[in-house]
Amino acid sequence: MKKSSILATLVLGLTGALAAIPASADSTLYDNTGPISDISGSGLQPLGIWSAWRISNPGNLVSDSFTVASNSTVASADFDVWILPGDTLTSVQWSIGTSTYGGTPATATITSLVAASNPTGDSGAYDIYVATFSIPDVSVSAGTTYWFTLQNAVTPINDVAFWDIGNGPSDAWAGGQDVNGYIGTGTNSTTFQILGDTASPVPEPSSILLLASGLAGLAGMVRRKQRG
Repeated sequence: MKKSSILATLVLGLTGALAAIPASADSTLYDNTGPISDISGSGLQPLGIWSAWRISNPGNLVSDSFTVASNSTVASADFDVWILPGDTLTSVQWSIGTSTYGGTPATATITSLVAASNPTGDSGAYDIYVATFSIPDVSVSAGTTYWFTLQNAVTPINDVAFWDIGNGPSDAWAGGQDVNGYIGTGTNSTTFQILGDTASPVPEPSSILLLASGLAGLAGMVRRKQRG
């Protein structure tokens, strides 16, 4: 057999064996989209004091809880943010920890800002956007309660920014003011999603065995052809 044919056979066999190993893909690890304000932008924010928490000034930080169904790696997050018309959002400080306001804060650049709901009434002075940013691979364990915290949001004109309250399934705690100027700690769930990888980084034993067997068989065939 020609060397080119042997090489083609070896590559084909290796490709098939590798295909048996599960591939990883980012997915939604936790969705805190509530029944009132939704992340797709189809809902309207109701009137009332509990509407959005300030995250743009020192001391104004908001922490919301989440859990994941399996051991995972967080890769990004998105959240609904209220900002003044004509303004935008450039960065925000985030952290993930096992206690309220826990974790080490890190600054992330906003990679996407997409228009969401257009609120009415007392919140009509603000536009709502879905802001997305990357997270450098934070490992989270199944069943453990984590806290996702945002603070020090920055806009080009250094104006206020608020984290939307969407009444999702989790509990939120705010260390500052809401959009109406109320100061205190609340339990009004914010609107966000945690995204990442749920695939196991270690191939299953059966996949490893299949790969090893395929390579051993192909190597034996090459040696026989070379002797022949």
